[in-house]
Amino acid sequence: MDSTAISWREHIRQNMRLAGPLMIGQLATIGIWTSDTIAMGSIDSSSLAAGALASRYYQPFFFLALGISLAVGPLVAQGIGAGDKRQVRRAFRQGMVIAVALGLVTAPLLLFGEQVLVLLGQDPELAATGQPFLLWSSFGLPFMFLSVVLRQFLISHQRPMPQVIALIIALAANVALNEAFVSGIGPFPAMGLAGIALATTIVYVLLCAGLIAYIAMTQPFRDSKPFQRLWVMDWAVTARLLSIGVPIGLTIVAEAGMFIAVTFLIGLFGTAALAAAAIANQIAAVTFMIPIAIAQASTVRVGNFAGAADRANLSRSAGATFWIGVVATAATMVILLIWPEFLIGLFLTGEDAMFAEVMALALPMLLLTALFQIPDGVQAIAMSILRGVNDTRIPAIVAICSFWISGVAVGALAGFLFGLGPTGVWGGLLLGLSVASLILTLRMQRAMRRIRDGGRILLA
Repeated sequence: MDSTAISWREHIRQNMRLAGPLMIGQLATIGIWTSDTIAMGSIDSSSLAAGALASRYYQPFFFLALGISLAVGPLVAQGIGAGDKRQVRRAFRQGMVIAVALGLVTAPLLLFGEQVLVLLGQDPELAATGQPFLLWSSFGLPFMFLSVVLRQFLISHQRPMPQVIALIIALAANVALNEAFVSGIGPFPAMGLAGIALATTIVYVLLCAGLIAYIAMTQPFRDSKPFQRLWVMDWAVTARLLSIGVPIGLTIVAEAGMFIAVTFLIGLFGTAALAAAAIANQIAAVTFMIPIAIAQASTVRVGNFAGAADRANLSRSAGATFWIGVVATAATMVILLIWPEFLIGLFLTGEDAMFAEVMALALPMLLLTALFQIPDGVQAIAMSILRGVNDTRIPAIVAICSFWISGVAVGALAGFLFGLGPTGVWGGLLLGLSVASLILTLRMQRAMRRIRDGGRILLA
């Protein structure tokens, strides 16, 4: 069923109207992690390195669950586009069940983080320092995963502002609680890294409670009776979520795992190199929130048009979102090239004994980060457009091969075999993201051409 094609200008406007609030929300989300990293650095560089190491250990579990939870978004969006409230309700309900179950399964794995990190060749002292952070983080995992599903439900209705406001409040609370728990203010004892993890856990519990209350009491969300009969499993919907979500999860793990593996490899060069990588990684994560917000908007709008079988607008919406992403990532590239010292300095204190060494190592890493802004954004947006039509399996294979062969393997060779050190290892990220960007863009273009020519819209 094709309707009148919306103009390119209007598609750009509508995509930006949805993506704009999502950018704020994503920046607030990564702001929670960034405030944690800044709090680690405020203790000292060793705590920053230990906290970064601990974070890298549990992030693969987080990103796998995140990807599976993200499958809720396109299914809800497609149900809304088709006017199918039953699909909307069932996808949301099963998504919540899967998210909580994944959290309960993965949380115990964090208790063995210290031993695993030592087996991977990391500094035993840093691994031991980071273990309390992992312990307190384990309690928050189910709530982190559940918050993703709750936010996807709101975003798929193209009502992003409630979750944006909730995330801004959560960020403010996290900053305040970090200050209280790290240094010990009032009745709170000084907990160091453990306090940072406890603060984040509390914030995600409160975030989930607030979003659940809002969805349950507010139109149009409560119309679909989203919390009705939560105990009833719908195995067909669960299987569909997993068939779409597992490849998404593996894709996200492949990219996040590339950064994590690179961090572990750089950790072999010492504490200063690890602290520098933590800073470059966090800045890259912050800038990545811009294209990821645009990507989320593309998944929702493409999913809506896919559910309505509106071929012309599906293709145009995808194209408009893609070029918005190119312009936005070009802007972040310029910012990183102009102010690298200032940005790195945000994570360090001048009194730190390793300040000069960390700064010298972080500068070339951040310049490379600037160069992979456009490829990183383009591959994320192309992937999300494909996700909107349930095309997730082949893109997952492309991403895994690009990130790990072109990225991690080549970076390891450059850093260790050719003697380029931490900068060479970090440089593998640029190659891996560029290869993924090229291949996924070609697949996206092919998919849009097939749909315009009357081919099948949804692949799952």
